[in-house]
Amino acid sequence: MDHPQKNRTIILLSLFTIAVSLVVMAGWILDIPVLKSILPGFNNMKFNSAFCFVLFGGALLLTQYQTRKYNNLPFIILSLLSALFGLVTLIENLFHFDTGLDQLFIKDNTKLPSYYPFPGRMAFASAVDTFLLGAGLLMLVFQKKVFHIIAQYIFHIVNILSAVIFIGYIYGVALFHVLFYASSMSTLTAVLFLMLSLAASLLNPSIGITNLFSGKQIGNQMARRLFTLLLLMMLVFGSLRIQTQRYQLFTIDIGISLLVVCFLLSCLVVIWNTANWLNRIDSKRAEAEEEIMVMNEELEEIVEERTAEIQKSEEKYRLLIEHASDAIYVVDLYGNFTDINDSMCRMTGYSREELLNLNVEALIDPEELKVDPVKHGPRSAGEATVRERRFIRKDRSVFDAEISVKMFADDKVLIMARDITDRKKMEAEHREAELKFRTLADQSMVGVYIFQDGKFVYVNPRFAEIFGYEPHELIGTYPVEVIIHQDFRAMVRENVRKRMEEEVASIHYEVMGLKKDGSSNWIEFYGNRVLIDGHPTIIGSMLDITERKLAEELLLKEKELSETIINSLPGIFYLQNEQGDYLRWNKNFETVMGYTREEISKMKSREMVAPEDLERVRDRVGKVFSEGSVMVEANGLTKDGTRIPFLITSVPIIYQDQPCILGTGIDISSRIKAEEELRLSEHKYKLLFDSNPVPLWMIAKDDMSIIAVNDAAANLYGYTKDELLNNSAKIMRPKEDLEKQKEGYRRNVSTSTDMGVVRHLKKDGTVMFVQIIANDIIFDGRSVRLSLTNDITERLKAEESLQKSEANLQAILKTTDTAYALLDMELKVLEFNQKATQFVKEQYNHVVKKGDRLADYFPKDRLPQFAGFAKEVLAGKNISYEVDYPQANGSVCWFYVRLFPIVNDNKEILGMMMALYDISERKNAEQDLKNAYERIQRHINSIKDMAWKQSHLMRSPLANLKALAELLKDHPTDIETLDHFQAELDRMDTIIREMAEDASEHDD
Repeated sequence: MDHPQKNRTIILLSLFTIAVSLVVMAGWILDIPVLKSILPGFNNMKFNSAFCFVLFGGALLLTQYQTRKYNNLPFIILSLLSALFGLVTLIENLFHFDTGLDQLFIKDNTKLPSYYPFPGRMAFASAVDTFLLGAGLLMLVFQKKVFHIIAQYIFHIVNILSAVIFIGYIYGVALFHVLFYASSMSTLTAVLFLMLSLAASLLNPSIGITNLFSGKQIGNQMARRLFTLLLLMMLVFGSLRIQTQRYQLFTIDIGISLLVVCFLLSCLVVIWNTANWLNRIDSKRAEAEEEIMVMNEELEEIVEERTAEIQKSEEKYRLLIEHASDAIYVVDLYGNFTDINDSMCRMTGYSREELLNLNVEALIDPEELKVDPVKHGPRSAGEATVRERRFIRKDRSVFDAEISVKMFADDKVLIMARDITDRKKMEAEHREAELKFRTLADQSMVGVYIFQDGKFVYVNPRFAEIFGYEPHELIGTYPVEVIIHQDFRAMVRENVRKRMEEEVASIHYEVMGLKKDGSSNWIEFYGNRVLIDGHPTIIGSMLDITERKLAEELLLKEKELSETIINSLPGIFYLQNEQGDYLRWNKNFETVMGYTREEISKMKSREMVAPEDLERVRDRVGKVFSEGSVMVEANGLTKDGTRIPFLITSVPIIYQDQPCILGTGIDISSRIKAEEELRLSEHKYKLLFDSNPVPLWMIAKDDMSIIAVNDAAANLYGYTKDELLNNSAKIMRPKEDLEKQKEGYRRNVSTSTDMGVVRHLKKDGTVMFVQIIANDIIFDGRSVRLSLTNDITERLKAEESLQKSEANLQAILKTTDTAYALLDMELKVLEFNQKATQFVKEQYNHVVKKGDRLADYFPKDRLPQFAGFAKEVLAGKNISYEVDYPQANGSVCWFYVRLFPIVNDNKEILGMMMALYDISERKNAEQDLKNAYERIQRHINSIKDMAWKQSHLMRSPLANLKALAELLKDHPTDIETLDHFQAELDRMDTIIREMAEDASEHDD
């Protein structure tokens, strides 16, 4: 009941009910009368009835799509809600009151008779069916069968009630669809209740009337056929009888007679159809019986053939037993021998006659019989048991045998025995060798693995620890790719394939690993191909070289940074010794001076200085070691004879153990790799210690004698293995360190521990520095220290050289007057000089630190433009521009900015270099010149204005004066003419004064 199969009928009826109900609800919501009843001419279905049908349909669908059929909260909610709707409506009808539930969702404006003034309320019969159907579904939640039986008969009651009402509609009998109450159930409601009750009864088809029609037996099939036909007949003929009477087509006597005749004829047709159907079934049964008889005859023939084959098989069986290499014997239920082959006689030393007179217990070790006695008596025929027993030969010698015991049907026991004494011995040797291997591998400081059939069959704790796993998480679970970074998996698969297909016997390579937490590390793999149990297998070891890779990457970045800074310095950069030989220079030096790199390497510094400046340069540069830093102006002499003036800044440094002079460059010395490449030639597990490329030692803790040493250790210290074996570990330490050595061996080191860096002596007395990783183990019952010695002498020298290079770089950055900052791809600050610190503090009021994001303090109004430039530079383009920064005192500082990408040897862009040079003085001079030009232009414009006034304003009064003067000649005493003459003189005087004032203003 909890996991029923889906019933197509339930699903279809539920979906149909939900669809019809939703259409009716839409009709009420949109007020479309035709949708409220769907069937024209019939009563409308109430909104609440349609809503309950949706709930019933949803509950039935849930039974078909839930893991547990009825113990489902949505199923309970839907069933309970629909039952409550029916119960409340039923109580309203019985007690004649209104709770408001009838028009809770929609308002019903239908006109009702006075004896039933409840609009929107479902019919009394609908309320009864709704309550019963909901209650029946709720009973299905309980697991007891009695509830399911009650629920099934409730569904039958709903089915009968809805069928009675439906038939009443068909026959036009109002009593049936009113059901003794004022309101009547609609035809569509009766149909949907009939369908839902039928679907609900199919949830338990083995209970109630449903069982009669849902079974697969002949009676069930006949019931379905007869009931369907009879029901159809009754509905059709009954309806026709009512219609003929309603329209008075026949008299009552004739109508009843015709109805009886129709029923008789229809029953005859049904009986004829059923009889033919049963006859067909009987014919098929007879045919099946004939086929069974034929099959029995064929089976008897097959049995006779098999009997003959068994007789031949018994003969072959006898020959097989007699010639078998394994001992074979047969005993009865009491352990007495009944048959023996020759191999059994040879294995035990008895003759056939002697064994046939013995019991099997006489051949089994008595001590073993006390612990594990022989079990006599009947067993299951055909049951085979494989086990081991200790037997005693006739000469009383004891041997182990593997026996296979099988019971025959005739109460005989067949035993096959095989002497496994040699196998036992080999297994013991194998277990001892396995124990030694696991002891060595589990305590090893390097990762050890065995790879077979695409998976790890063994990894030691160190191997699992490197990747963040426990050994059991890797053994037999994941493929090798799970611990390899996705960029290197193809290479690893190819290397595994080469060894498995015998293209190479062993291989050594480096890859990036993938830890359990998702982080990566660098791994160095060594592995050999061997055969184990006939399967190609890879046995190897592994080293975590992450620190070595980080050191190499750091050295490479330092080298790239040094080269980038040198080549990005403005002007020329050079590094020369006291003799004037050029040791280093930048690309700009070659470009400006016109010489190639080969030509510069063979030249002296004096050849690059103009003859007239040579003495002065020699005098100033000669004081660099006494004054610390000098500056001199001199003309450089290019290849084509051109003289270029330079401001040469020189500082003293020590380079390659000699005093040198640095202009504006940096000495980049290649870093010597700090770690020597480790080689490990893998073989079988017995060679793991000797073939390890890392110097390994096994030294007794009690007397410090060397028990075992590999070739790598002997080669490193200059001894042969024979010279070191059984010698004392004291020979490897200077005398003054012996007490420290003894104190170290008195310590208990239960796990792999870094013992630090100590001094060791080679055979020739050379002192070297080694890092020791040690772990105390028990070997052959003796406390032994397993040690790994790693020569780090060269690494220490390289670190010292790197520190010197860093000091030289800082000297260059401190002496330049250009601000430099190195940014990564995300515009984070990686490196910067003092000038850059000063610039950021003055212009941005920020103290710059490594790791700062430039966007956090860069001016917001300038950031979009700078971000655009940075995007172009990180795409490989060089950009330069000028930028101004207004100051608090009203002045403006100008800077020339250069942006260019940082590129490694592989043409990969790693970041961006930014250089800023103060050009404020040049910019201020340009601004002064521009201001002077503007003042001159204004004076010229004022002169033009004065000229215009002279030519236009003075012309009018002057012309008037000339005319008045002619009039005065003729009439010298004309007072009016004299007044006009005086007015024009005043006007002309005013114009001249205004011109004088304008001229004085322009002068100011």
